[in-house]
Amino acid sequence: MARPARVLILHDYAGARGGAEVIALDFRRLLEARGIETRLMTSNADPWDEASAPDAVCNGGHDRLRPFREAWNPSAASVLMRTIAEFRPDVVQIVMFLSQLSPAVLPILANVPTVYAINTYRIICPTGLRWRPGEGVCTLAAGRACGAAGCISTLGLPFRRLQLSFIHRWRGAIDRFVAPSQVMADLLACHGFPSTDVVPHSVPRHLRIGGTADVPTAAFSGRLVPEKGTVWLLESFALALKQVPEARLLMLGGGPDLGRLKSLAQMLGIAGQVVFTGHLPRAESQRLLETAWVQVVPSLWAEPFGLVAAEALMRQTPVIASDAGGPREIVDHGVTGWVVPTGDHGALSGALTAALSDRKGSAALGRAGMKIAQRRYDEDKWIDAYLAIYSEFPDRRPEVWA
Repeated sequence: MARPARVLILHDYAGARGGAEVIALDFRRLLEARGIETRLMTSNADPWDEASAPDAVCNGGHDRLRPFREAWNPSAASVLMRTIAEFRPDVVQIVMFLSQLSPAVLPILANVPTVYAINTYRIICPTGLRWRPGEGVCTLAAGRACGAAGCISTLGLPFRRLQLSFIHRWRGAIDRFVAPSQVMADLLACHGFPSTDVVPHSVPRHLRIGGTADVPTAAFSGRLVPEKGTVWLLESFALALKQVPEARLLMLGGGPDLGRLKSLAQMLGIAGQVVFTGHLPRAESQRLLETAWVQVVPSLWAEPFGLVAAEALMRQTPVIASDAGGPREIVDHGVTGWVVPTGDHGALSGALTAALSDRKGSAALGRAGMKIAQRRYDEDKWIDAYLAIYSEFPDRRPEVWA
């Protein structure tokens, strides 16, 4: 296929509520900067502002009918049929479709070159995390075991099994499965969904406004949930304080574990040196993160990519990452930060101590990280990779739009 003139982007949600939504909007922006016409189709499950408004909208929501819509959303099918007929895309790019749009979109894509840029484990896991509350990393096969593990309700299980059957029936409509990391590609392959390509996400270049704090400062940015490793981080930071007693830890983000983590900080005797900010607007969070000597990504689950790690490097902040998922591919140990064994308190506290006791050394790692991030996660490189994938499709057959 020659360079596409029109690309239709499908995503479950509008707005900019999370990383996947930002990816969808960035993809639209960057394609349009190349002169490629785009349309974004989403559900109306979440609100949006003028800057993030979709071009086509189907019914969605977070109500009691959601399990049914996840299995088969007739509104998504009808809106997609109409959008394809009107827009006539050369390529369809899927970001997410299993939470709202559903497999109902797949049969309609059978005659249109389609790329699925996978951002979540939903295709092999009902929660999208491969994580069992109270148990840790999940190794079970998707299906009946999800109900037994408590990851899906008794009511939701039949719809999930129906969704899986539709996925397997119509998976041939997807021509290319693209993962953002080799870690994710390998895990998906183990569960029957081999990726055809690995393309890391891009990160916008960052213009620093301020410098790092005078006080040794570590930072975490993300949702406060067990799989993000926040308990491991607090316990390891308490150990590091024995070597760097003046250090502080910024915990940026909200989530269900906020109260529990505050109580843990009190119990560990470090509450005075840990700042919980709650959820902040992006501009404010970026200013705070600039003050950190090091950013910590202590995930216990296999992050598909690890956008916060790449953003930190682009910000000239070295990163301490667990070796559980995508961030281990982003951080070059000893060059742009530290990669530590998941759950190892000694290793994490040691990396924190090294970063927070050597400001110049951490700054040098941060500068190296920015240079590497600008090469690896450049926005033009990201779009070029997808345009190269599109170029491998055969020219569209005229009868498709007859």
